[in-house]
Amino acid sequence: MEEPCQRISFPCVVTRSEVEVTNEPRAAKTLPAFPQGRKVAALLAAALTLPVFLAGAEAPRPPNVLLIAVDDLNTDVGFLGVSHAQTPEMDRLASRSTIFENAHCQAPICGPSRNSFLTGRHPHRTGLYSLEPLYSDVEELRDVPTFPQWFRERGYRSVMLGKIFHSRPDRRAADGIFGGYNFGPFPEKPIELPEKNPFHPFYDFGAFLEDQETTDYRLANDAIREMRKLAGGPQPFFLSVGFIRPHCPYYAPQRWFDLHPIESIPPYQDQTADLADLPAYAKQLIPNEGKFHRFLLEEDRARRLLQSYRASISYADHCIGMLLAALREAGLEENTVVVLFGDHGLQNGRKNQWFKRTLWEASTRVPLLVSLPGQQQARRVAAPVGLIDLFPTLCEVAGMPQPDGLDGLSLLGLLDGSDQGAGRPPALTSHGPGNFAVRDDRWRYIRYADGSEELYDHASDPDELRNLAGEPALAAEKSRLGAFIPSIWSDFAPGSKDLGSSAFPGK
Repeated sequence: MEEPCQRISFPCVVTRSEVEVTNEPRAAKTLPAFPQGRKVAALLAAALTLPVFLAGAEAPRPPNVLLIAVDDLNTDVGFLGVSHAQTPEMDRLASRSTIFENAHCQAPICGPSRNSFLTGRHPHRTGLYSLEPLYSDVEELRDVPTFPQWFRERGYRSVMLGKIFHSRPDRRAADGIFGGYNFGPFPEKPIELPEKNPFHPFYDFGAFLEDQETTDYRLANDAIREMRKLAGGPQPFFLSVGFIRPHCPYYAPQRWFDLHPIESIPPYQDQTADLADLPAYAKQLIPNEGKFHRFLLEEDRARRLLQSYRASISYADHCIGMLLAALREAGLEENTVVVLFGDHGLQNGRKNQWFKRTLWEASTRVPLLVSLPGQQQARRVAAPVGLIDLFPTLCEVAGMPQPDGLDGLSLLGLLDGSDQGAGRPPALTSHGPGNFAVRDDRWRYIRYADGSEELYDHASDPDELRNLAGEPALAAEKSRLGAFIPSIWSDFAPGSKDLGSSAFPGK
């Protein structure tokens, strides 16, 4: 690593209550005719039969982009086949989208995951493994563009609401930035946690408030207002909306709990036995949630927490539906790319862990939908992909060049069906220096910084209950997957903080 720069401290959430406009409106730049990227026009016209792409159309306007990031949304959604999910709005979007069934984050925690997908760079290259710092706080990374900034500098009107960046937005990324969307409000007293609370207040859960009193309801309405303004402007827009729920605390109005009766949730079974075949280092790397785990085992709290998480997803789905309905009513679906995803997964009790920060499937797998303009049918893709692929994908769909240094691969061929994904590398996730997981269409292979390993066969063990790393017959499989694990990685970037792992004290 180069000489460290000065660490810049900042809060974990954006708390501004007022609107911040970072720049005065700019004159629209001259935009290239859409699309000019690799075979985009022919592929989209053939695959989607879109009038806007027909030959002879006169310099069609580039597509708008609606980016919807959903904080801590795991794969408990209907479009991924989860029977208990109540997500009709996201499912409706999925019915006209490409559904990536094997999508993964590049870091299993909010801050580094967002640093990664926004800049298109892997954490092991940047050293951004922790909640802090933001990429722009690191001297060597300060000039790296994010994709909202990249689009803005090429003629798009960029507006950002809610949680897109982890801690605070980069002013270079948007013409308008709207803050004040935090994890509250909070009740006067915890709902489930003891009043003399030994846990983080975000660990609370239960029914609270009415729809119109919540942050995400206000966020959805504000985003609708801004989208309507953007629709009448001279520039294509890049609208980024970051919903807060289902991130903890798991609060949602009562009517969303009613969709998930507690009787429909099986009693939680302790999974201590599943930890026996894990390397010692793996147990050190994951957060120490033992006290909270034991608290949840008492008085059937584990089921109530799972009910609260499911209710939070259903409520977030409702707010997302408000935004998508406004997009449809404004006639913008025909020329807007819609991208929806979660920033990482969540354990929800698997291997006795309840949140994130692991290299297992539950923490790395995410929902990912991409709907191209005018798309009318769903397409399912089983090939492994990563959120890091979004930057090059959006550039190619919009017909603009990509910046140097991107680690991801465009998904365009998977979107239009010209590529079945057979040659794509496994998805790569890292969690702290030297800890990696690779996931292909069948296997998950984890190698930790001390050389210890885990190997899971998802064809027969989708819950990752049996670590096969010690099986001699699978040595060749480990060797094949291990070839995708980097041999060189960066140490923590200067100012790194809040990884939450005893394997890296102070980070």
